[in-house]
Amino acid sequence: MKMQNYNSKFKNIILGLIISFVLFPTACFGAVLYLEPVEGNYYQGDTFIVESRIDTEDECINVVEANLSFSQDVLEVVDFSRGNSILTFWLKSPTIEQKSGLVSFIGGIPGGYCGILLGDLGESNLLGKIIFKVKEVSGGLTPAKLEFLDSSQVLLNDGFGTPAKLTAKGAAFTILPEKLETPRDEWQEAIEKDNIPPEPFEAKISQNSTIFEGKYFIVFSTIDKQTGIDHYEIKEGGNAYKAGESPYLLEDQKLKSKILVKAVDKAGNERMAEAVSSGKPFSRRIIPAAVALIFLIILSWLIYKLTKKLKIL
Repeated sequence: MKMQNYNSKFKNIILGLIISFVLFPTACFGAVLYLEPVEGNYYQGDTFIVESRIDTEDECINVVEANLSFSQDVLEVVDFSRGNSILTFWLKSPTIEQKSGLVSFIGGIPGGYCGILLGDLGESNLLGKIIFKVKEVSGGLTPAKLEFLDSSQVLLNDGFGTPAKLTAKGAAFTILPEKLETPRDEWQEAIEKDNIPPEPFEAKISQNSTIFEGKYFIVFSTIDKQTGIDHYEIKEGGNAYKAGESPYLLEDQKLKSKILVKAVDKAGNERMAEAVSSGKPFSRRIIPAAVALIFLIILSWLIYKLTKKLKIL
């Protein structure tokens, strides 16, 4: 009898646990993708900024994939800014598909991100800024919507890439008829205020048998906390600057040229870095050392001979 009661209690406990998991999914690890502002009124010709942000709900994450749809008949995406984004490693650079009304990106946070720190003003959970321009539309008030697609996902920083339970919140705007004064351009206003260059960075010469067939290349990366990085330019020796991305295959495979990398932000501010070799050819490293050693030996011999002559005198 006691054994039957024990089995019955055990079954009830198991059943209760199952029901808890089914009926109370909030116990799962979660994250919230959302937009700022969530609503607003804009006129035809206006350019405005929508920020994509994340609330980790006290969990630690390391990868975000965001796929966002927008009303392409009313809105046009003119730019995407990574300025001050918590995403520092971009697995997929921001892609804009105007015809289908889609903005998508995949970014990572090495070491993970566990949410806004105590005392932060709310800026440290930014994923990116999408810059929209309002098209010309006929009629009166026109709605415009932004929505995260179900294909969006967030991965936990647990060593396994476990998908977090995701909640996504969109935004809705109202487009008003054209006004008489000049349309407002929030993005241009932000660019005009940005007079700070990108952050200092390093550019390194590397070689790997699995990249560029073992040829020499350079790797580089930096951030711009204001308007974001627009592009990079690379200069080898006396050649002109060329636009390029990291990793960048070098034309001078003998590594005889001075290599400069220029980071340019959306406002045109620049930051320069000279490429440093992380593994120069043996001949380039040994020759200067050999010359210095020979010079030292000759100098020592001359000092010895001079000292010996002075003793004789």
